[in-house]
Amino acid sequence: MNSISNILDISIAFPEIFLSLWLLILIPLGVYSGGSKLNRQSYFSIFSIFGLLGTLLILLMGDHRASLGFYDLVVTDRLVVYLKSLILFSAIIVLIISEKYRSIENLYIFEYPLLILFSILGMLVMLSSNDFITLYLGLELQSLSLYVLASAKKDSLKSSEAGLKYFILGALASGFFLFGVSLLFGITGTTSFTLLSFNYLNPNEISLLLIFSVVLIISSMAFKLSIAPFHMWTPDVYEGAPTSITAFFAIVPKIAAIGVLMRILYIALGDVHTIWFQLVFALGLLSIFVGAFGALFQKNIKRLMAYSAISNVGYIFLALSLGSQLGLEASLIYITVYSISAIGVFIFILSMEKDKIMLDNISSFAGLSKSNPFYSVCLAILLLSMAGLPPLAGFIAKFYVFKAVVVSGYIWVAVIGIIGSVISAYYYLNIIKVMYLEELEESFVIESKASMKIILFLSTLFILTFIIFADSFINFMTYISRAIIL
Repeated sequence: MNSISNILDISIAFPEIFLSLWLLILIPLGVYSGGSKLNRQSYFSIFSIFGLLGTLLILLMGDHRASLGFYDLVVTDRLVVYLKSLILFSAIIVLIISEKYRSIENLYIFEYPLLILFSILGMLVMLSSNDFITLYLGLELQSLSLYVLASAKKDSLKSSEAGLKYFILGALASGFFLFGVSLLFGITGTTSFTLLSFNYLNPNEISLLLIFSVVLIISSMAFKLSIAPFHMWTPDVYEGAPTSITAFFAIVPKIAAIGVLMRILYIALGDVHTIWFQLVFALGLLSIFVGAFGALFQKNIKRLMAYSAISNVGYIFLALSLGSQLGLEASLIYITVYSISAIGVFIFILSMEKDKIMLDNISSFAGLSKSNPFYSVCLAILLLSMAGLPPLAGFIAKFYVFKAVVVSGYIWVAVIGIIGSVISAYYYLNIIKVMYLEELEESFVIESKASMKIILFLSTLFILTFIIFADSFINFMTYISRAIIL
């Protein structure tokens, strides 16, 4: 029986085990590859991509049935597999589109892809967690890697400042998380999601200490997702970090944090929905408007994308706050559409280079529609989708969030959310106006690798044609969302 149990445990965690072994191979390979001056560092990135592809293949070929392992510390089900696949896919894309930027900014250091892989490993552990202790281990493995990545440009004062800010505030958030979990353990005697869901938390006996514990845990996760008012680090870190790392920050860690939050809210704290409903609800609404108004005054595209991320995650918080199956489906649809849109936008940002200098001021986009029509059309479609204009994918994603809110009886919240969406449309349309209506000061042609153009085209095509296969996609999300197990 023990041998069968051990085999099952290993099969559940095999993607993480494979990626860990791959990292053990890459570390000495990187150390003895000759340092940052040799072109062979690009091959190191290729090896890293192969490691992620292998992990993705193992994940997809595994058993997707709901099961627990390692004494109920880890879990797998269809939802976990889907979110892990989305993380691995996004990370592979980010590594591919980072190559040109790394050559321009002299970031051909083996630690770059290595730290990305370590952070991905932490995210996979987070999503597999069925216990707060396991979750914390994955959370810190991810976070420590991201702190270093933010300050990867050693000769940049902004990059060093970004890494330091992220580290100090991240450590504070981790402290909140541990304090909240320790209080929860003191109240219930367990940190297991499964046991907590089995009436260890009595909704009829809600104490002030329990409320304080839940607030601390959700606040720490809100920091990881840059939810207002825990968002102050986000614009500075997005601007100061290397642009390719900013692309990574804007997409991949958010998928992992949303997935973890789903399990915390719907399973571990599912019986005390009355405690966290108002908090998550308020944070979502606040983030929508803080992100919308904050982006209005930004001249730097990376800072604008930071506030855009704050606003977009606010809609996901609105959906999750409902505690309903429809809210869970809406949040899954939204994070998927947002991730693909953000990938396309950051391909454009990473392609904006002139004379080996990266252009990240919005004024630099003036007249691009004339000199670079392909990039301009793709970016316009992606931005219109993020603004929520029909019939693009972003509109459908927001529609399902508002549908979940209305079905739960909060029509006034849907109205407020729509107002926030209208406000955010202004700064997206402003970028399009700069590209199409302002005069070109000095013509230049964007030169990027064919792989970047193909990925940009495919992401734009997905957003543009989403309405054609929306029903099938939404049915798939319904199937995925029903996989959460106790």
